Amino acid sequence: ARRGAAAGARPRGFAVLAHAWTKAPEQPAQAHSAPKPSHGHKGRQRVCVMMHGILGSRSNWNTPARRLLHDIGPLGWRVLQLDHRAHGQSPAGEPPHTIEACAQDVLETLAAAGVHVEGPGADELVVCGHSFGGKVALAVLQALLDRGAPPPRRTWLFDSVPGRPARLSAEVSRREQSVDFVLGVVERAAARGLYADRAALVEALEKEHGLSTPLAGWVAQSVRYAPEGVALSYDVETVRALYDAYQGTDFWHLLEGGRADVGVVVAGRNRHAWGDENMRRLDGVGHGRLHRAMLKNAGHNVHVDDLPGLLDTVRPTFV
Repeated sequence: ARRGAAAGARPRGFAVLAHAWTKAPEQPAQAHSAPKPSHGHKGRQRVCVMMHGILGSRSNWNTPARRLLHDIGPLGWRVLQLDHRAHGQSPAGEPPHTIEACAQDVLETLAAAGVHVEGPGADELVVCGHSFGGKVALAVLQALLDRGAPPPRRTWLFDSVPGRPARLSAEVSRREQSVDFVLGVVERAAARGLYADRAALVEALEKEHGLSTPLAGWVAQSVRYAPEGVALSYDVETVRALYDAYQGTDFWHLLEGGRADVGVVVAGRNRHAWGDENMRRLDGVGHGRLHRAMLKNAGHNVHVDDLPGLLDTVRPTFV
């Protein structure tokens, strides 16, 4: 596995990622302006960045982000949700589609949103990422360390393996509806082209490709409409490149080196995706800057299966 490192300076013909400040429940849904910045210690903004996994979008985290904001907003924190490149409303950008490039996307988006991550008076950050987003969060941490900028108060990984995930058999991958299996289904379904309507697409995802009903419905949310029917709207080539980068990039040194605070949430029902070697390595980190939590009854989508447990785990970070 390739060791992750910060992306070097290079021309980037890339737009800022699609992003949104989480709205407090009492704010009107149609409000487009960001919440007024609250300033914490020494006048710095306090910002929590929330990042989704592969094939997802920032909207997947609306409920967790609102629930978290309800708890931490009174402490001066805001929550920023974003779409990774080639996801949601963000452009695909230009190759190479690497974890480091995604981290640079995030840093540029923070700058565009008025968040200062380096220099005197840098704002306070907590960076959270689910699955693929967790490894992007580690790449953001690496980039900040390489720049000599202060690291986030804590970088949280939500069921995101810092190194290479375990290799699963085709049978186990299908039974567990692993990310690798779902992405393969998306690639095959997208290659077919048009479906009569969204219902026909859902039926094909279930009966022809073996997706569970909830996953088929979720995947089929990402469609484009044509006069002859509907098609999946994913940029599958870019998404595959991003997922391969996720699998092939190793950031264990950031957890083991103790240069910054990192939190790891493991989904108890998804331990097979970690594998014994990764679990032993996680348990073997001895310094006090790594914070571990196991949500025993949660599957990979920890924010769906055990949102109270997830919020209870991360909430002390913001105090």
